Amino acid sequence: MSKESKKKIKYCVFCGADIAESKTYCPNCGKLIIKIDSEKKKSELRPISKLDFSRKCPNCGSIITSTILDQCPICDTELEKISEIKKAIVQKKPGLIFTDKKLEPEQKFILRKDTWNLKEGLNVFGTCFYILVIIFFLLATFSFQFESAPLTIEEVLLNQIPELVFGIYPIWYIYSKKHSFTKLGFHFESRKFAIAILIGILGSLLLLLFDYFSDSLIYFMSDLGLDIFNVTSVIEEYNGLIRDSDLIWIILIALTLCVGSISSEIVFRGVLHNTLKQRFKNNYIVILIVALAYSLLLLFFTIPFGIYFFIFNFLAYIVLGFLYEINQNIYNTILANLLYNLILIILLAF
Repeated sequence: MSKESKKKIKYCVFCGADIAESKTYCPNCGKLIIKIDSEKKKSELRPISKLDFSRKCPNCGSIITSTILDQCPICDTELEKISEIKKAIVQKKPGLIFTDKKLEPEQKFILRKDTWNLKEGLNVFGTCFYILVIIFFLLATFSFQFESAPLTIEEVLLNQIPELVFGIYPIWYIYSKKHSFTKLGFHFESRKFAIAILIGILGSLLLLLFDYFSDSLIYFMSDLGLDIFNVTSVIEEYNGLIRDSDLIWIILIALTLCVGSISSEIVFRGVLHNTLKQRFKNNYIVILIVALAYSLLLLFFTIPFGIYFFIFNFLAYIVLGFLYEINQNIYNTILANLLYNLILIILLAF
């Protein structure tokens, strides 16, 4: 038998019998012969579909077809490692994650280093809110025992604690995940920082202007007999307390207000604002939602007096939202808040 004729001999994949090249059915078992084109290049073969590859979370049981994720997007449990060879074999196209009885694209869960995932950002913001509520009610329980005592400078400082710790968690989250702080809107380039100083000065002047009109409106309502909760007396008591305090207490109040404003900007601008931009393409909608969220939060923690400051807080945060959108640099709004608080304390104290 020649070499050429031997090459034409095939084997049945079912029974192993020899089959001539020209045969369509196996003469031994009678089954249809599947012919394979031996000349087809390997590069033309269909790669393994990503849907053929999956991992199961050992904790919650979620089925994950992504080769990118190292942890379960549902419960953060570490997943089984994938070899680089297997990653190369799997077809490069977006994978799917099975959760809540449905398949969802993996992009919805992938944690990026420089931008917020919608679910990730809302979870971080929600955690900040829980921390704020817990600390607020702990302080409220403590101060309730001294409700009949007059307002003191120490109590004013204690009331700043919730806002001081408000922004710690996002900083810790970014640091622990080894993500970039540009995710919070921090841009450290000297040129952008110089622009932020100019924007911050302009923003602080606008905030002072809003504050002036807000106080004027409150005193005007008081003259009309609409000061139901006697807000003007509370404002005068607070201002008088700062004026009569020693310099060290005035410095401490200024520091706590400045740190508190930075903390709020990190949470509302760095987290919530940047997260909502992943959901809403219209920046005006994002600015309005963030301003409303901030105003409602302050209203909740300062009822009933907060009703009188609701419009001011809402308009002020709309202004800050536009200042941030100029170049998406959180230093714009942080500097505006810092200068506003410093100027306000100086005007009250001196």
